[in-house]
Amino acid sequence: MDQAQLDQVASLLKIELGTQARLEACREVNRQQDYRVLIARLRHPDLQVVVKLAGPAATMACQFEHSAAVYRLVRSSTFLPVPEVVAVDASGQAWPWRYLILTALPGIEWRVLRGRLDREETAEAQGEIGASVARLHQLGLPAFGQIGSLGQVLQPTTTGLAALKEHAARIIPAPRHCEAFLAVLEQRAASFENLQHAGLCHEDLHHGNLLFARQAGRWRLSGILDFDKAWAGLSEADLARLEIWRGMTSPHFWDAYLAAHRVEDGYPERRPVHQLLWCLEYGRNTPEHLADTRRVCQELGCPVIETFA
Repeated sequence: MDQAQLDQVASLLKIELGTQARLEACREVNRQQDYRVLIARLRHPDLQVVVKLAGPAATMACQFEHSAAVYRLVRSSTFLPVPEVVAVDASGQAWPWRYLILTALPGIEWRVLRGRLDREETAEAQGEIGASVARLHQLGLPAFGQIGSLGQVLQPTTTGLAALKEHAARIIPAPRHCEAFLAVLEQRAASFENLQHAGLCHEDLHHGNLLFARQAGRWRLSGILDFDKAWAGLSEADLARLEIWRGMTSPHFWDAYLAAHRVEDGYPERRPVHQLLWCLEYGRNTPEHLADTRRVCQELGCPVIETFA
């Protein structure tokens, strides 16, 4: 960002945090089209915040009010370590961009930390992940659907099957891939029909969105980040994604998860369906992603998707 933009950020932080707020340092940690994520260090108050900015040409969804509502819901309903919402404005009227300001949590991303740990530390950390995901999934919601800016469920759906169909249509970018997914879902509809419990589904619990910090000589989960994709859905979808992402689950994860929260009967049959949804949503032509997609398609017995071009 140039100096003029940094001055605007400093002015924004003064408005939201008080006139005594002083921007001491600022670094950019993510840049997309007309979209920035900054880590800002302040003096008076002594605080570090995450500032997400999205201009009118941003290609990312940037549903900041939705994200803020989910953060507030999790903070008010659980003891999980999630950022506090400092300010949010999705109108784009007061500044050149929409913005979301969150407290920055201490810690190291799991993708960075896991290679540094010994076997015992890794087992303990994966147990932490399992227990924390279970606590997140204990948060029940009144119906299936998207979560609005006030934390309410928008256009609620009463069945998991119907909700998953609507959700797939929203998130799979290519129509032909959406049709392919819906065909698979229809073939396995019976295993979804009795799922009536709507829970918070994070949908993006990858190794960059989990932070760990050293506490009393142990590595403890210190942050769960980025609820931008969260919705009132089938929480088991998080488990399916965690299982396809490398280094996220283990017997220690499952022991901790199942000690706190049960998995609905029939999950192994539904797991590859959830995994196919992620493969088609993400849709990258990398060798690893194509291999994952091929394996899931073969497990489901559906036509193999060979390219996302």
